[in-house]
Amino acid sequence: MFTNFASIDAQSFQQGNPGGVRRVLVMISRKIKDQWPKRSQINEKNELTALPTYTAVGTKWAEILFPDGTASVDWDWSGDPGYQSCKHTVELMLAGFSKEIRTEMKKQINAGCVYIFQLKDEQYVVVGSSDDPIFAKSSFKGGKKGNDKRGYTLKGDVDGMMWEPCVIPDALMATLPIAPFDQEAVVAGP
Repeated sequence: MFTNFASIDAQSFQQGNPGGVRRVLVMISRKIKDQWPKRSQINEKNELTALPTYTAVGTKWAEILFPDGTASVDWDWSGDPGYQSCKHTVELMLAGFSKEIRTEMKKQINAGCVYIFQLKDEQYVVVGSSDDPIFAKSSFKGGKKGNDKRGYTLKGDVDGMMWEPCVIPDALMATLPIAPFDQEAVVAGP
């Protein structure tokens, strides 16, 4: 069934429209039991109606803390008429060269992942899918002098998606299992 367009006001008149990312969550795709997300779980508002099931009890999403202004999520539709698909792209920087960061970067090698990004407007979007994951690649820059950025950049994309990153409603997000941080270790550092 085809429907015509609706009139919309997309000017953000008298509203903030901040760019940027607040939070990044990641899961290795092989930890997700079935295809997720899939079309039947995405409603007409591009919102998810179900969270994934996992291959093991107690599986939790990992959170990556990053310097402010260094993470981005993008997507674009491309292709000739009749052949269009969506490309999902992620990028984030990780400051430093700690053993914890090095360990996590090694885990990214040839490991397809699904990401969840919280945008600055507090909406969460799913990037990639368990059956079409993002294979991110890391690079490192040591800097040339004291105040140069030193750390890893993680970049990845997946092309050929049937949908743009879909929104996880707040009610579902509240039930997503996320691994907690050891805040004392984070504050104390290595």
